[in-house]
Amino acid sequence: MARLTQSFRLLPRPWDPSAPGAREMGEPGLFTCACCGLITPGRRFPWHGDGPGPVCALCNILQDPTRPAIEREAVLIWWPKLPQARIMTLTRCAHQALMQTLGNGPNGQDVVWHRAMDAIASGSDTAMMPAQCKSALAVLRALHARTTEARRRLETTSPRLLATALLMANRADPQINESATALMDGIRLFPLGRLHNGPTDIYPALVREWLDADPQPVMT
Repeated sequence: MARLTQSFRLLPRPWDPSAPGAREMGEPGLFTCACCGLITPGRRFPWHGDGPGPVCALCNILQDPTRPAIEREAVLIWWPKLPQARIMTLTRCAHQALMQTLGNGPNGQDVVWHRAMDAIASGSDTAMMPAQCKSALAVLRALHARTTEARRRLETTSPRLLATALLMANRADPQINESATALMDGIRLFPLGRLHNGPTDIYPALVREWLDADPQPVMT
């Protein structure tokens, strides 16, 4: 299991699923995400061509850090002791628990959802949220708090800037390669509860789909 979780980390160079050797992941349907380990309906994404299995749309952003809306979708955190796959599991579970409390329906729930995500990102008060949200919000706040150390070390929490810097780095230089390797051993990606398809945030709808597929409480 340790070797499997180490397979999942931020990949600076986006993987092209149309490249030669890309594996067919099969038709959309119910599957278990190889990264977060949670039951997932719908589209499955191959992991870097030769990964251990398909990943969900949330975990897929690990291998696409230069996507157009990445600055609104995720931030960098520093947490060497916590594997990236574990962070994705905690985040998805917290998001599903939060959505389950808000109600498995669109419209008004989406407004409350985005307010909650904004409050976590800004450190604002969430006292008006239902008491049942307390555990999920605590997990998300604890993860987001690690942005402080990431900013101290990198002077940024932008996945795009980090990916660009790593792509430009001369990894043939042993010292640069050692520094980059040490950096990637500690840096993690934390999803912010948004996932854009063009101008539309599709993430709340995705979370509701996940709940429909696995309605059992995931965090209390």
